[in-house]
Amino acid sequence: MKKQLTFAAIAAIGALTLTACTAPATEPGEEERLSLTMGMASEDTYTAEWWGWLAADTLGYYDELGLDVEFVATGGSGDVMEQVIAGNLDAGNPSAPAFGEAALVGLEVVNVFTYSSGAIFGIFVPEDGGITDIAGLRGANIGISEPGGGEVAFLEAALRDAGIDPLTEVTFIPIGDGGPETLAALENGSVDAYSTAYNDIFAVQTAGVTLNDLTPSIYNTFPARGIISTPARVAEKSDAFEAFARGTAMGIYFCLQNTEACRDLMKGAIPAVFEQNADGISQGDLRFELSLEQVPPADINRIGQHDVEGTQAFLDLIQSTSADYISVNAADVLNSDYIDYANDFDRARVEADAAAYEFQNQ
Repeated sequence: MKKQLTFAAIAAIGALTLTACTAPATEPGEEERLSLTMGMASEDTYTAEWWGWLAADTLGYYDELGLDVEFVATGGSGDVMEQVIAGNLDAGNPSAPAFGEAALVGLEVVNVFTYSSGAIFGIFVPEDGGITDIAGLRGANIGISEPGGGEVAFLEAALRDAGIDPLTEVTFIPIGDGGPETLAALENGSVDAYSTAYNDIFAVQTAGVTLNDLTPSIYNTFPARGIISTPARVAEKSDAFEAFARGTAMGIYFCLQNTEACRDLMKGAIPAVFEQNADGISQGDLRFELSLEQVPPADINRIGQHDVEGTQAFLDLIQSTSADYISVNAADVLNSDYIDYANDFDRARVEADAAAYEFQNQ
């Protein structure tokens, strides 16, 4: 589910009182453990991109840091953002548009660890359709997943940048998120282009439809997902967030040392998305390969570090699409307090873990 939070809904959420999480009492002499609930923006808990979290959990990195993490499946980015703001979850990994929209309507949200960067949503055209750039979309029928889908803000901004009025010079047509309705619209020519999340495009590709990607390159500098929470919850559970940041950095580092080990872990967690079509292609493999471009940090010694400039450009772009949005300084919604601690782990040990991994799902 990619649908963005509406202004009215998210403002109503802001009126809710954040609930405090009370840690269970420990017995005398028993070591007190930390706990954290992490909302995952997927009904299946994991996608083929989220191997850093899966590896850290599976390999016991959180556990050895004294942290119990409960990964909670949700209805998608809008849902997980609502639950974090309401205080029902300690943290979550909503897509950047859901996080950005919350900040831009004045809600107190913060990113403590950037997990991935790059375009979540894109703009695509049929290979044989004759359109080669965004400017060529003037007068086009453009398919979107649904009204209010997360891709719409990006699509509108890209059109405006090319001198096209998204209200009067193109027509948006909801065609679903990669299912039969989407395929029919692309194959019968009722839409000239399709803007949606990359996950939907992978579904189309595995069904045999070839699309060209027109997504502006600037989108690759934008944040994609992170560990999102509220300042109040981070202050309340600072030690837990610290441990969670380090464990996640260890999981990411493990996977970067042995990418096939993490593909194997993902196959065990979500086998259905790795089922191959007649051409030997699976949605899981396509998403996993893209994640190998989006998750690795600019500096391997600074896993989780934020790109302040890219985040500011992202926030400014989203703000430009609605008069309801306020101006937000990226530095005010990025918390870097845990990055040093997150990267202060025994890398040689994690490298040894990666080298010793035994495959189970090949």
